[in-house]
Amino acid sequence: MELDFPPVPVPLSWILLAVLPVLFYLYAVRPMQALKKLGVSGPTPLPLIGNLHHTIQAGLYNIEAQAYGMATYGKVYGVYNGRVPVLVISDPEMLREIFVKQFHKFTNRAPEGMALDVKPQSRMLTQLLDEDWKNVRSTISPAFSGGKLKQMTEAMNSCADLLVGNFGNFAEKGESFDTKELTGAFTTDVIARTGFGLDVDSQRNPQDPFVVYSKKAFSFNFLNPLIWLFFMFPSVMKPILEKFNYNFMAKDVTDFFYNILEQVMGMRQSGHGRVDFMQLMMDAHKDDDVDSSDTQEGKVQGTKKPLSKDDVVANAFLLFLAGYETTATAMAFTLYNLALHQEAQDRARQEIKQVMEGRDLVNYEAVHSMPYLDMCISETLRMYSPAANNGRVAGEEVKLKWLTIPKNTLIVIPILGIHYDPERWPEPNKFIPERFTKEEREKRDPYDWQPFGAGPRNCIGMRLAMMELKVGLAKVLMKYRIVTGPDTDIPLKIMKYKQFPTPENGIRLRAEPLCPGSD
Repeated sequence: MELDFPPVPVPLSWILLAVLPVLFYLYAVRPMQALKKLGVSGPTPLPLIGNLHHTIQAGLYNIEAQAYGMATYGKVYGVYNGRVPVLVISDPEMLREIFVKQFHKFTNRAPEGMALDVKPQSRMLTQLLDEDWKNVRSTISPAFSGGKLKQMTEAMNSCADLLVGNFGNFAEKGESFDTKELTGAFTTDVIARTGFGLDVDSQRNPQDPFVVYSKKAFSFNFLNPLIWLFFMFPSVMKPILEKFNYNFMAKDVTDFFYNILEQVMGMRQSGHGRVDFMQLMMDAHKDDDVDSSDTQEGKVQGTKKPLSKDDVVANAFLLFLAGYETTATAMAFTLYNLALHQEAQDRARQEIKQVMEGRDLVNYEAVHSMPYLDMCISETLRMYSPAANNGRVAGEEVKLKWLTIPKNTLIVIPILGIHYDPERWPEPNKFIPERFTKEEREKRDPYDWQPFGAGPRNCIGMRLAMMELKVGLAKVLMKYRIVTGPDTDIPLKIMKYKQFPTPENGIRLRAEPLCPGSD
């Protein structure tokens, strides 16, 4: 006799309990096998968050963390941003392939789905993709040609004279000053005048809105939980953030610059013979004087097209922000290094005085006749690179030496780690300008020094920044000896949660007037 038992219903909660571990494994654990399958080692990731806990601990700008990663895991290793695998590559042969030889496969900076389509950032050159990037880059490039820079000489010198006056005010009182405050005001004035034809004069008015909003633009909150949610759940967070037009920069900052630039653009449709970057960008598609030295490896091949209004405004915004912060920081750190190394300062000053004999302006030809000053700046940029990392994305599956990189994989180049690699740079913590003599440069791999990136997607404003640095430094060093004071931090303590190299207590220095005829 068979007994029939009624079916026992299985509670839904039991089913969920059985399914959830499987789903958790598939979503949060299984992706952590990707790097192992590529034969790449690295720090052990946690489910779901990957190595973000290490990233939070290390911060954005941390020389020691990058040096440790390279020393521990080698020239190729991997980490996880949430569930997304990231390759960290410092191998020079691979970098040559990424930046130049196979650049067409590594054109973009961010993987699909990891860039927000929010204006103005989405139209900035740094975020554009593929042919769109090539077209905008080739159109904007003439604005940074040598011929255009020569036309900026008088404006740069005028701003540098105000900078010298500010140094003089502190020198008369024998007081120390926050160097970045002075150099930041100088670069603000230069960019406002040469970029947009605006007389801001932030050096005499530190509360000018341009100064206030420029500083606020870089008050980036690295610990903002939305950033980490975006890293962990990009497919979920991207449409939400775009819906609310959220771009991790304070809205009043973007509104201020966007409104100012739109007004400037609207007032000058005809140009009226202006010589500044805003007008040059508006007219760039008519120019045919693209300089063949636009990049380290040659021209970017793109089809010149007129820029849209959003393109002009977004890239003018980018020019202002990038030109203000990075150049001001590099100038402040160079003065710090020269204050600590008086023999280098004396040699730079002697060179400047020889070049400037019989000249009134520190012009384009003059700054290219100051190799030792260039060496001091280059060594400072090695020690305090404006960017901690560089990034590229594999547009297709690529084989580099023993490594096969899957399509859409993010590659991070650890600039700080490379710049402090003792194999590349013996005694990397020392300021040694002679590393950048012509002979030393020729012996060294070109990808060992990357403050401006490398290849066709290097920093488009590199030559503008170097000219601005040299004009400002030359003017100051001809009038003053820069020295340390009792409140100067030696060594500097760099804040790891800032985007750019930022000393905890600023760079406090003093200026002493030079006696007439002194070296």
